[in-house]
Amino acid sequence: MHFYLRTAIKIKNFILNQVIRFNDMKVSQLQNYKSILYLLITVAGWGIMYPASKHAVSSGIDGYYLTCIRYVPGALLVSLVLIIQEGKQSFRTENKTLQFWFFGSIGFAGLNFFTFIGIGFSSAEHATIILALMPLLSLILFSIIHRILPDFRTIICMLLAFTGIVLVITDGNFSHLLASSSFIGDILLLTATVCWVIYTYFANTMISKYDWSALRVTALSSSLGMLTIIAITIIATLLGYAGRPEMKAILASRLDIFILIITALVIISWNAGIKGLGAVNGILFVNLVPVISSVIGIFQGHKISVVEMCGMAITLVALVLNNIFMRNNQQTND
Repeated sequence: MHFYLRTAIKIKNFILNQVIRFNDMKVSQLQNYKSILYLLITVAGWGIMYPASKHAVSSGIDGYYLTCIRYVPGALLVSLVLIIQEGKQSFRTENKTLQFWFFGSIGFAGLNFFTFIGIGFSSAEHATIILALMPLLSLILFSIIHRILPDFRTIICMLLAFTGIVLVITDGNFSHLLASSSFIGDILLLTATVCWVIYTYFANTMISKYDWSALRVTALSSSLGMLTIIAITIIATLLGYAGRPEMKAILASRLDIFILIITALVIISWNAGIKGLGAVNGILFVNLVPVISSVIGIFQGHKISVVEMCGMAITLVALVLNNIFMRNNQQTND
């Protein structure tokens, strides 16, 4: 009798454990799907952003004022959403004002100034393929901070990605590399990507360490970074490096400006997606940005050479392979 009772209890506990495990799996899968959706929204926004910014700059709005036009309203909108969602108390920095200002300036001022100024010399397609270097740049930053050398396979992927980027930037014309104005623009775009890698590491640290929401980290960093954007634009104007755009240029770029302001909000979905999937898996989605921008560019009549296409393919393959290697290593360590 006791044997049957114990057996029945074991069966009951087993079934309950399986039900609980199944429910946990459903919750986990749902969270993963939400994170994937957040990141898809982000890369779609970025894919549209670069062609829009290139058109706005070509229409006569310089990079300084385009950054102001994009992120001052964007930061105010994110802050308003934070107050509505989490209340006024969530807008407190809790003695981390300097950190949020510093990294917000690097992320939002650095990313946008270098992007919008650089894209004036380069192209939207180049900007997005350079942005796709983010996974490898993130790995380099992680290695520097934690003093851990990447493994041999990752080094090979880095070299392949670098080769692909060089092909994209030079279009196979290596003799005129340093003389090209596009080269200057591409260096600025690479600097912009480095700025965003640094900001992403900071944002991910704040979210995981203090369990703050992605919305809160985005709002605080963007609002404080906005002050730097305004200050730099004023100084650049006084020194003659920036000029207030004419109404004709603003009207010609009104759709681009709308797109840029709206896509400023995708930083919320970026931080939320990284929080859910982690930096290693999340940053892989950046590889979709060049695809989106290239498709838009083709529809706009831009010509992409065979060498550039090969360079893009090499870079994307290297980045995807590197991400697979990193995930396999992570699973082995777990």
